[in-house]
Amino acid sequence: MATTSVDIDEDTLKQAKKVAGTTSDRETVDLALRALIAMRRQPELENALSRLRSVVDPATARAAQATENVWREIADEFGLLKSGEVGALLGASKSNREFVSIRRNRGELLGVVRNNGYLYPGFQFDRSTGTIKAWVKPLLELAREHSMGAVDVLFWMMTPTIYFGGDRPADHAGEGDRLLDVAGRSWSVHW
Repeated sequence: MATTSVDIDEDTLKQAKKVAGTTSDRETVDLALRALIAMRRQPELENALSRLRSVVDPATARAAQATENVWREIADEFGLLKSGEVGALLGASKSNREFVSIRRNRGELLGVVRNNGYLYPGFQFDRSTGTIKAWVKPLLELAREHSMGAVDVLFWMMTPTIYFGGDRPADHAGEGDRLLDVAGRSWSVHW
């Protein structure tokens, strides 16, 4: 993390700490910057909500934001690759989107539709060898047996579970057999 020095009026900083209930200068500035960014983004959200034909209750708005946060977490932490990027990673030409589409349709790749196109979460690839991890195809077969779609699998991979001691399955993407065992056990639970 880069350290940046800025001049801030000492009285203003003290007042901001008191209002924010923070103890350090860094925490105060961080909170102020996040609040500023949120305020600047609010008109975008208001514009999007105003185009909806029905009223959005607060619970639905919170759920939508939580879902968007997971998408962004996946993109930031693992990457959400486009078809061309996956093709290049797997050794095909970047323009050969059919290469990736065939593997997705065969159930060899986890691909999810987002913003009118397929994206592929990076945790399913071994980037050092340019291959798809061996557990992907069996996991997708298991998901089909349990009537789970690609987004269901993706979000399951990002949800902490007691089967992994509170970790997310994606945190154990290097443990294929264990990942498949946990998926089978957790997806078989019926209430």
